[in-house]
Amino acid sequence: MPADSILHNGKIATNGTPSFVEAIAIQGGKIGATGKSDEILRAHRGPATKAIDLRGRTVIPGLNDSHMHVIRGGLTYNTELRWDGVPTTLNCAGTAFPRLPTACGC
Repeated sequence: MPADSILHNGKIATNGTPSFVEAIAIQGGKIGATGKSDEILRAHRGPATKAIDLRGRTVIPGLNDSHMHVIRGGLTYNTELRWDGVPTTLNCAGTAFPRLPTACGC
């Protein structure tokens, strides 16, 4: 079954052995395969697969930071970085750091 997405030509952390791979195939929101870019593209790419060329960038799957500082946020809301008007998480880096390139080229 083809992957939904393939990230390739990068440095992807695995927390296993090997510790980094070039490519990752994602199917149904789960990691389907990891390995060398050419092998993953050949074995897992289908007509509807979204292939993203990382151009050597590093990816750390599953790195989430979902917490908040309610009191500090209430006290300094108007002076902090504002996220209202940011439609997706892919736009966050471009909004907060306009010169920071993203893997998808957004």
